Amino acid sequence: RTEANYPEKGLGDHNYCRNPDNEPEGAWCYTTDAGSRWEYCGVRKCSERVRVVTCWEGLQKDYRGDISSTVSGYTCQKWTAQEPHSHSRTAENYPNTGLGDHAYCRNPDDESGGAWCYTNNPDQRWDYCGVPKCDKSEEYCFDGLQKAYRGPKQVTASGRKCQKWTLQEPHEHSRTEANYPNEA
Repeated sequence: RTEANYPEKGLGDHNYCRNPDNEPEGAWCYTTDAGSRWEYCGVRKCSERVRVVTCWEGLQKDYRGDISSTVSGYTCQKWTAQEPHSHSRTAENYPNTGLGDHAYCRNPDDESGGAWCYTNNPDQRWDYCGVPKCDKSEEYCFDGLQKAYRGPKQVTASGRKCQKWTLQEPHEHSRTEANYPNEA
């Protein structure tokens, strides 16, 4: 299975998981382990993915998870409440930022430290929240046979490193783009 035998299948001079020949369990790769020819990669199916953003990158502007306590252990005040802290961070003033009748951490105003909340402690106005950082591989998911999957996953479900599609060792193969044309 090489790029020449399987054109437009996402094969090439890389070792990313692909499914050029419609394997029933989805994306797979040849491994660099001489004792294991090929394995499925375990690419997460989108249907199994939690649709809410529960981790963050950058300023955490898109975080929509349910963390409701701060890094210092304070519980969050509801965004609709004005006690113990009055504020202007409301859904009306900051539309489409995830504010509402809940006490979940958000970042409606681009705080450099990420998601935060007003606290229920009268002596602590606000604090940052410990929202976990996203794992890059979690950004890619695909349903069905994963035939058009083009994510960067380079290891199998069991942790074996993938062999480049353009290499013929340790495993010789016929999965080339030439053998699988026009099915990007």
